[in-house]
Amino acid sequence: MRVTEDVPAVAVTALEPGRFIVDLGQNLAGRVRLRVRGADAGDRIRLRHGEMLQADGELYTANLRTADATDYFVSAGATEEFFEPIFTVHGFRYVEVDGYPGELTADDVTGRVLHSDTPVAGRFDCSDPGVNQLLSNIRWGQRGNFVSVPTDCPQRDERLGWTADAQIFLPTAAYQADVLTFFQNWCADLAVAQTDEGAIPDVIPHVITGRHGTPAWADAATIVPWTLYRFYGDERVLRTAWPVMRRWVDYVRRANPDLIWRHRTSGHYGDWLQVGVRTDRDVLATAYFARSVEFTAATAEVLGLTDEAAAYRELWTKIAAAFVAEFVDAEGKVRGDTQTGYLLPLAFGLLPEQAEQVAVKHLVADLELRGRSLTTGFAGVALLCPILTRYGYAELAYDLLHDDRYPSWGYSIKHGATTVWERWDGWTEESGFGPVAMNSFNHYSLGSVGEWLYGDVAGISQAPESIGFRDLVIKPCPGGRLTWAEASYDIPSGRVSTRWEIADGTLTLAVTVPPGAEATIHIPTKSPDASRESGRPLAEAEGLTRLEPTATAARCHATPGTYHFTAPA
Repeated sequence: MRVTEDVPAVAVTALEPGRFIVDLGQNLAGRVRLRVRGADAGDRIRLRHGEMLQADGELYTANLRTADATDYFVSAGATEEFFEPIFTVHGFRYVEVDGYPGELTADDVTGRVLHSDTPVAGRFDCSDPGVNQLLSNIRWGQRGNFVSVPTDCPQRDERLGWTADAQIFLPTAAYQADVLTFFQNWCADLAVAQTDEGAIPDVIPHVITGRHGTPAWADAATIVPWTLYRFYGDERVLRTAWPVMRRWVDYVRRANPDLIWRHRTSGHYGDWLQVGVRTDRDVLATAYFARSVEFTAATAEVLGLTDEAAAYRELWTKIAAAFVAEFVDAEGKVRGDTQTGYLLPLAFGLLPEQAEQVAVKHLVADLELRGRSLTTGFAGVALLCPILTRYGYAELAYDLLHDDRYPSWGYSIKHGATTVWERWDGWTEESGFGPVAMNSFNHYSLGSVGEWLYGDVAGISQAPESIGFRDLVIKPCPGGRLTWAEASYDIPSGRVSTRWEIADGTLTLAVTVPPGAEATIHIPTKSPDASRESGRPLAEAEGLTRLEPTATAARCHATPGTYHFTAPA
């Protein structure tokens, strides 16, 4: 955990003699380095930190709750002095400097960015500045909240390792940085905190007692290790996590013998901070129960525990059947009829194929009814664009991406956000600031859409049976207002990259497959036979094996190398 970047001040506003507001232009976690000139010995300077300004230009601190977020410097009277509190971390964009002698300038204040120094692994860029700003906000939110542990927020009196936030955001985090050892450390804390009965606390490290066994939160015990294994291919993660995973799913099963995880058996936050709806909590809980059992069975299989793998696979089948019987009606509606209520069983594979198509139609109908506007909270937001894309509604996903109405990612960006907000309504034109009891402006959970940007928009993903991206699936999905997008990702064996562009009716796609990996490449086009690699038909290109096309893409298998495709758009 170290300072990784210095951010210069972009503006200094004098409020009154000796008192100034400094704008760093970026919400961050870290501290300030202040240069002091002309102070007398004993002069005291106060620095207060905040994420936002009030309408009158004063620092907004109500959302910090009981956190002072205040530093003091007492001058020794030297001609020039520097103050930097090396054991302090604040979450802030603005600093109020009070008691400064003379004129404070932008050169006197530097923001020092502090976080766990997880190496950068992924890069994404595209033709839409708003989407680029969204990804920047996601990155800064990750940096500001990966400070020793994956926290929920860096500014108020909390900074807790909430388990749902961590598991929901992990795929996005892993695309952007090498977070393997960071999360291995956190999983060790999780194992220590597991109760004798097998429950997982809501917060890791375990500093809040009495809250444990919560659906989607405690399921981090299975989701985080399995996700780490899929991304990095390190089997040791699963060997260490196996006892925790097994004890967790057995705990839930004992409490719910009919395999429907009912709200009465534990605490429950539901689809946290969803908008205007209430996803049925038993639906959410049972879907996550199935997900945990699925990953526990898969882990047993990887570890060679044949009997345990078979038992948990059978349990998953029974949970899926119970889910359909309990929650899906004759019209194919999932109880509650909310976006997240459909997304969970679709993403977790709980529905028969025919029921899947009906559920997708209900999901799309709800989005259309609301003017193509989302209602998803923490549990649903990461699934929304990927599921729409998977089932042929990519343009609807792009509409959500580009939307700048409330609620949307674009709404906060339109109003100056440089990190992802905790709430869709952190600030609105109609109501101003959201509830001060819970209103962080640096909170990564709703930024979990980043996984879709890398995996679907840029098209860097892996086959379902692959680990460590050894069997790449390159399947970019052009759409929306984008005319081009590019990304790279450092997998364990090297760097994979893609870049697509559409101009004058032609799609160009550049792909680099690193050593140690192979790829199935999908070239999006309605004229597969007209696709070329470096001017040659796919069947004649070196390093490629032409595969059966689909209605919307040419397909080929690629060995390591760099390829340049063209096709009618």
